[in-house]
Amino acid sequence: MRVTKAVRLHFDKFRYISLTFQNLIIMRIRSIVVFLFAVLFGLSGLSFAPARAANSRLVLADYMMWYQHDVFDGTKTFDVPAVGGYNSDDMSTIQQHVALAQRACLSGFAAHWFGAKEPRTTDNFGKLLQASSGSNLLHVVVLLENSLKRSTEADLIDSVNHVMANWVSHPNYLKIDGRPVIFFEGMTRPWGGAGAAKRGWERIRKATDPDRKAIWFAEGLAPTYNPLFDGLYVYRIDHKTAPRNWVKQPTFANKLRAVEQQSGIRQYFADTIAPGFDDMRSIKVRATDVRTPAPGFARDRKDGAYYRDTFAVTAQTNGDMLLVKSFNEWIEGTAIEPGSKYGDLYLNLTCELAGAYRSTELMARTPPAEGKAQP
Repeated sequence: MRVTKAVRLHFDKFRYISLTFQNLIIMRIRSIVVFLFAVLFGLSGLSFAPARAANSRLVLADYMMWYQHDVFDGTKTFDVPAVGGYNSDDMSTIQQHVALAQRACLSGFAAHWFGAKEPRTTDNFGKLLQASSGSNLLHVVVLLENSLKRSTEADLIDSVNHVMANWVSHPNYLKIDGRPVIFFEGMTRPWGGAGAAKRGWERIRKATDPDRKAIWFAEGLAPTYNPLFDGLYVYRIDHKTAPRNWVKQPTFANKLRAVEQQSGIRQYFADTIAPGFDDMRSIKVRATDVRTPAPGFARDRKDGAYYRDTFAVTAQTNGDMLLVKSFNEWIEGTAIEPGSKYGDLYLNLTCELAGAYRSTELMARTPPAEGKAQP
């Protein structure tokens, strides 16, 4: 995850007009549908707030909200968007991404957010919710603030409180079993070690969500922070020095289920898949990698075979949701957004895999033991 300085981007006039016209058509169709329902069934006060069927498994894609035009000059990323470079602040860009998310059969975006004190991604997440109004898309934030230099526990507390006070009431903010969801990453930061980090996260949860009204996902290869956290996910499933790390996800999931049984607290596991990886050009981007540095490498997409390979292991995890890495992480080379080389191949393949994931019924799980102390 890398972020660069913002510059203003002027979008192609004809793309903007086309997108605007398309949105007007969609709005008119929605109006006609509402009218017909009202006439035929005498219904009033219809609500189109997003709803998720109880047996529908979520499929989310990581979403980056900090791009500007110069990133996409053809020298810094493995490919460039088919529509050309863009600025993440532009509402027409966000609207286009919302439309592409629906084409990819996504449930929504896991939007990478630098916290309440960072205005650009804060504003852009608000725009994402606004652009999704009236749709069935459900979005969630991945809080990256603790990976920024000089971040403190107080900053993290402020950001969690910001989510709870400003976003979770929006009909397009993701909730599971009625509870809003927040993803966290870089779990040992800013404390430096697991022991200190556990104590720090305990203080943060006590200050912001003592009654566990939200579902908190921790990043990691083991349930180190569970059951204080309610879920577990892996951000990167392949590494230069640890290839094919995705095959270990059933082990990660089983360890989390053991915590669930021991603690009596419901736990959620998120599967992770990716279409490929290629960050060999990232050094050319004047950017700050907010995660722990790792050697650059590339994985051939093999016309979708790599993507299918990472997906195959999800049949063994009994996961609660699927995370796609990513919708538009162009610098790390995991984007499914249509590109100049691949067109919409990975957008369409994502829809296919999402359908396969949702069609697989979750295996029955033994309810966690009752009466055990909350962490």
